[in-house]
Amino acid sequence: MSDKTRMARAEMIKRFKETADLHTSKGRDAWRAFAAALTKPILQKLEQVSYMRDLFEVENLEPGAQASYPIADDYESPVWILPGMAYVAQDYMEFVQEEVVIQTFTVQAAKDWKIAYAKEGRIDIVTKAQNYVAKTLAKFEEEAGWRVLAPACTKAFDGAGVTAPRPAPIYQMPQGDATAGYFSKELINRMMVGMQRIGRNLDELWVSPEDIADIREYTETDVDPYTRREIFQAKGLGKIWDVNLRTVDALGVRGLWNIHDKDSDFGPFKGDSVFNRFNDYTITNGNLVDINGNLLQAGETQVYGFDRSDVALVMPVKEEFQAFEDPNLLRRQKQGFFGWQTFGMACIDSRFICMGIIDRYTPQS
Repeated sequence: MSDKTRMARAEMIKRFKETADLHTSKGRDAWRAFAAALTKPILQKLEQVSYMRDLFEVENLEPGAQASYPIADDYESPVWILPGMAYVAQDYMEFVQEEVVIQTFTVQAAKDWKIAYAKEGRIDIVTKAQNYVAKTLAKFEEEAGWRVLAPACTKAFDGAGVTAPRPAPIYQMPQGDATAGYFSKELINRMMVGMQRIGRNLDELWVSPEDIADIREYTETDVDPYTRREIFQAKGLGKIWDVNLRTVDALGVRGLWNIHDKDSDFGPFKGDSVFNRFNDYTITNGNLVDINGNLLQAGETQVYGFDRSDVALVMPVKEEFQAFEDPNLLRRQKQGFFGWQTFGMACIDSRFICMGIIDRYTPQS
């Protein structure tokens, strides 16, 4: 630790101890200022841990500004807007309008600790609280993002009577094909071709840990020796055919945001009770997970592909999180902070995203 870092830490501990005197006006002022100063590190941590902020284009709106975006000039794609947390994005298409207004909604996060920690100068407790709030906000953003991506990738576009209809951007190897049961280069190639057919390019793939494990098991019949060597050196990550690979734990057979079988008790996405369908995606061999996230039967999992060449996924932020001191905690001999964030999420052109299906089902002998 450098001298500068030690001095900054000592100053922070000193300021934290001053906040313990909440029975005095000086102590209350110190706590108010200290709580407000937590905002910046929380936002910095949020930028690091929210992977949706890397995928969605974040736009901080000026006070009073609307979250409005132009509709694609050729009108060949609906806009998917998330109406609020715990909802699923709804498609929107209006040919007489040139722009769409994205709805925003508010989420809250808070953390507290015993005043004794302030008296002792336990600044590590504050750091943990900052990280907790940042991760809580990131989870809200993660949920909102998946509730936009999943419907946008699984819905066919009927053309609205004006343009040519287009099937849902779902790609899968035929049942019985030797490459259908794992994350194969054939599936990647099929997704690349599908996007090129509509004038897009596959730049990035979000895959599960199981998919990366498949890559590590590639043989020379799957890829050439040079590519195989590069894959092993990158632990299965890196690029294939110049397509970036990103591992997302929330996908795969135990993934919270995988689209599971209708009889699965885990996760918000599953096939309907009658046809085992999720929008226009018919589940043939559903992935079955119990309420605790334990895998009961491996089945179909999804990978998501993106064209990152233009802005198609947007996240307007009407109000970033700001930390405020919570005076009501004093009666319980605690101190803490709270705050809220107001944002929205939408896909303004679904032609920039697609989905690949891997069927991991193995018949029981």
